[in-house]
Amino acid sequence: MACDDFKVARLFLAVFPPVGVIERLGELERPEVEGLRWTNREQWHITLRFFGEAEQGDVEDSLQGFRGVASTVLLGPASRWLGTRVLALPADGLDDLAAEVRARTETIGQAPERRNFTGHLTLARTRKRSPGAVVSQSFDAQFKTTELWLVSSQLHSDGARYTKLSHWPLGEGG
Repeated sequence: MACDDFKVARLFLAVFPPVGVIERLGELERPEVEGLRWTNREQWHITLRFFGEAEQGDVEDSLQGFRGVASTVLLGPASRWLGTRVLALPADGLDDLAAEVRARTETIGQAPERRNFTGHLTLARTRKRSPGAVVSQSFDAQFKTTELWLVSSQLHSDGARYTKLSHWPLGEGG
């Protein structure tokens, strides 16, 4: 399932919204606010597990024979600050998939976060505390997940760039 053979990279597992949801996300207001960097459509995803620096092959091996179940993801109902530096849309419906991914990959890369999974789609980031000028925006969408992706993240001065490496189809529950 591998697209490329990277040795060590910043890796994560994620689901991506379908094109129709991406188009709707692109219609959200993106006001110019000093210190705030808006993400773009190539970056819109929901991370289920961040590894940091890890071997692609280790992640793929841990998911050998993986048969995840498709979920309905609910995005919204409005953007909000997640902590003090991330403006995000809540994403509900992925708890079971995230738990299964975490259980299969616990020993790979950086240790999984101890806190409960908080599904979200990042809209913007700031290096400082959240600027009060950005107001919550309403957004309500749902979609069915179809694939789990292993993604490589390369940091650049204008933001992260992602490369999809491997994927696992998600099937209907039974």
